[in-house]
Amino acid sequence: MTAGASIRISLVEDEATIRDALTGLFTSEPGVELVRAYRNAEEAIEGLPEDAPDVVVMDISMPGMSGIECVKHVIAQLPATQFLMYTMHDDDHQVFEALKAGAHGYLLKSSTPDQIIDAVHELMNGGAPMSTAVARRVIGHFRPIQERSDNSKDKLSEREYGVLQLLAEGLLYKEIADRLGLTVGTVKQHIHRMYAKMHVQNRVEAVNRYFGR
Repeated sequence: MTAGASIRISLVEDEATIRDALTGLFTSEPGVELVRAYRNAEEAIEGLPEDAPDVVVMDISMPGMSGIECVKHVIAQLPATQFLMYTMHDDDHQVFEALKAGAHGYLLKSSTPDQIIDAVHELMNGGAPMSTAVARRVIGHFRPIQERSDNSKDKLSEREYGVLQLLAEGLLYKEIADRLGLTVGTVKQHIHRMYAKMHVQNRVEAVNRYFGR
């Protein structure tokens, strides 16, 4: 995506009320462009490769094919596209199946409009946004350990460690900045340095490495 260009979004959502609400959000938000809204996964499989959006906001539970199966079908054709799962459910099976399928983020439908827009921007900045409840479920599958052979923990500064803890709780960049009394830009700098030290690309990889089994 070139500097200053709008973030192009495709939406896959079977419930008309939610689809209309998200359509309104994405068409009214500056810097965001809604490419197309799909009613089901089958339609999306046909249209998404042509859309080539920056972000796909994907419902999971739909009649017929699920959103997870849809991601599996199209992700190879859309290597530059970020997939944000958007669902009512935060059960372990769906969370991990979505991540295994290649999803880059996972939001619950209880998220506010601001949280949805923040998640879209975080995806485009290399992040992996998750609702707090989802992030806690992910972390629950990894037990903390005292020592690691790569000494990743020892390489982090106190501030970077604090940022990582808040990332692990599922907070978005702006929420971390507010919690720590920093600017969003400073938070991003800490995150980029932390990712470089840990040799990871996003939040999920950082949390997995730090809390890894």
